[in-house]
Amino acid sequence: MRSARATACSNIALVKYWGKRADTDPDLNLPDVGSLSLTLADLATVTTVRPAVDGRDHFELDGVPLDGRPARRIAEHLDRVWAAAGLRGSRPACVVESENHLPTAAGLASSASGFAALTCAAAAAFEADLDDAALSALARRGSGSAARSIFGGFVRLDRGVRPDGSDCVARPVAGPDHWDVRLLVVRTTTGPKKVGSTEGMERCRTTSPYYRAWVETSEADLDAATEAVLDRDIDRLGPIMEHSCFKMHAAMMASRPPLLYWKGTTVDAIHEVWALREAGCPAYLTIDAGPHVKVLVPANRADEAAGRLRTVPGVEAVTIHAPGPAARVEVLP
Repeated sequence: MRSARATACSNIALVKYWGKRADTDPDLNLPDVGSLSLTLADLATVTTVRPAVDGRDHFELDGVPLDGRPARRIAEHLDRVWAAAGLRGSRPACVVESENHLPTAAGLASSASGFAALTCAAAAAFEADLDDAALSALARRGSGSAARSIFGGFVRLDRGVRPDGSDCVARPVAGPDHWDVRLLVVRTTTGPKKVGSTEGMERCRTTSPYYRAWVETSEADLDAATEAVLDRDIDRLGPIMEHSCFKMHAAMMASRPPLLYWKGTTVDAIHEVWALREAGCPAYLTIDAGPHVKVLVPANRADEAAGRLRTVPGVEAVTIHAPGPAARVEVLP
């Protein structure tokens, strides 16, 4: 084993992923719907994996040691990468040090960048000969959205139908230089959300009367959005984005008990985006399982839109992000 460091950027789904397939091995972590995302520059996780000198695993995030469920998730994922590498014997003990350059567990896809970076760093540390598709499939097993953070730009993850997940594959649709757009992240609060995505997805799948409609209508959104991205047509892509977003949140809100990730500022920001559009700025929104609003705009209108959104009472910050690169790895001395 050697030491390696990986950097992976967060991604935001423009056509949403929400819900897991119930007919397969839970360890495969297969989504119930496909998704289309944009990888974001500047919102990244940097993870180093190196041998542990004392024969015990040590994990930390932003300088804080991890234990309990977070530590178990990391250990299990290291085991997956070791097994995928086809290596014999027990996995060596590892030190894993991660740094998030984005808020953790706050609806900004920190698990996507986190597990993508962990997958790439571990594969390099174990000297595994895995291509990007195999890395993406492994990352998905740690976090569904992590499959997309292996790639830069616009990325599609297909649901697939095979029980072994072999056709649930992420692939780049268009690179980061394909389209000069920006995604604004409108932060409406601080701190982690109260209900994590994994728990929320299962609650929604098992209790929401709207869940099946959400699943059954998602594929058409995915195909239409993919074509709009390839054509660089924001006025076709935007309404699909918003429709996907509000269908997902409608299914969440109809869960028992309801899942409502929004804050009052979230709603005010939604209305401001719509006001921007009425004023002639082609701005379109989406919201993950959290309170923050993300807004897709042409690059030459990003400053204008950000300035307007910063005036919304309660908005803590608005950051502007270009399409981001694929995950990258370096082997350390």
